[in-house]
Amino acid sequence: MTDFKKLSINTENNSFKYSILIGNNFIKTLKNNFSQILKGKKIYVIYDEFFYKLKLHKDLIENFNKLSKKLESEIFFFKIKSKDKFKNYEKLLILLNFILSKRINRDSIIISIGGGVTGDIVGFASSIVLRGVKYIHVPTTLLSQVDSSVGGKTGINTKYGKNLVGTFYQPEGVVIDTSFLKTLPKRELLAGFSEVIKYSFVSDKKFFNYLDKNYQNIKKLKSPYIENIIFKSCQIKAKIVSMDVKEAGIRALLNFGHTFAHAFENLANYDSKKLIHGEAVAIGMACAFKLSILMNLCPKKEAEKCLALISKFSLPTKLKDIKDMKFTPNELLSRFYLDKKVKNGKITLILSNGIGSASIKNNVDERSLKKFFNEIINE
Repeated sequence: MTDFKKLSINTENNSFKYSILIGNNFIKTLKNNFSQILKGKKIYVIYDEFFYKLKLHKDLIENFNKLSKKLESEIFFFKIKSKDKFKNYEKLLILLNFILSKRINRDSIIISIGGGVTGDIVGFASSIVLRGVKYIHVPTTLLSQVDSSVGGKTGINTKYGKNLVGTFYQPEGVVIDTSFLKTLPKRELLAGFSEVIKYSFVSDKKFFNYLDKNYQNIKKLKSPYIENIIFKSCQIKAKIVSMDVKEAGIRALLNFGHTFAHAFENLANYDSKKLIHGEAVAIGMACAFKLSILMNLCPKKEAEKCLALISKFSLPTKLKDIKDMKFTPNELLSRFYLDKKVKNGKITLILSNGIGSASIKNNVDERSLKKFFNEIINE
């Protein structure tokens, strides 16, 4: 694949518009598509520590230095830790102090290059430093390419829960380079498929069938399958985000499985050895389907097909799949009340109506939830 596929996010009231570019040469794409806003500016490249681990940082820095010379720009580099437990106030403050120490201006550009943790914290920093500085996302993991880099959500975690402090702040653009996927550890790659699968569960039955038919080629990153699923995932999210920027309604459907997932992650203390986000989402979606069956919302046969698809992508579906963790119904319930979707003291869940359809439910009572928690803990 040599040419970039292009998508646009444009709200109904035209409050913002930007492009999502999907291909395999992000430096060239930055030069060809963003030279106008990069030329002559201070550029802050905040990159994921995995570049160091894979000894790719020298090439990264060299390529950006060449780009900055062509654009007559001044460039600064900052390495950031990429695990969820580091997405906190302390690391945010360190990043902000670095940016401010290099005398950032309001016309400067911040470039986030890394996975979802990097994108979330850099996006948040960009939204608050000098009350808002332009930034560009270059997501490097599958999960961040199809989910966290699209839609403008930024944030950090606290001891009370995940992403509870943050902003809605849209980037100038998103540049997706599929060649990064070949550098990912197998566990990280597989975890990214959970968000891809999610889009088919909540929005598109045809996409579900495509994933079910081609999952082996997709897992092997074969072209054009991998490009097609990234494009389709971004297309679905772009459409929903354009209609509901700040998650006042339909966008909440994209949180399918996430109320469960965030509770699991919090109880695991964001320990990546036990659980990473995509794995938590996979188990969370499985739980959401099981609860949907109990509430007579989703036909059992359709839910079973969805659970089978999760397994086909080598993802976990049960709480017992989380290493060295034990849960209690009371612990899970307390974490559910920390969810951002709680309104008027009521827990809100996204549940399935069948393949390609989901709905928002806030009428699940505590007693029923605790009984259900007991079932999934002991299955």
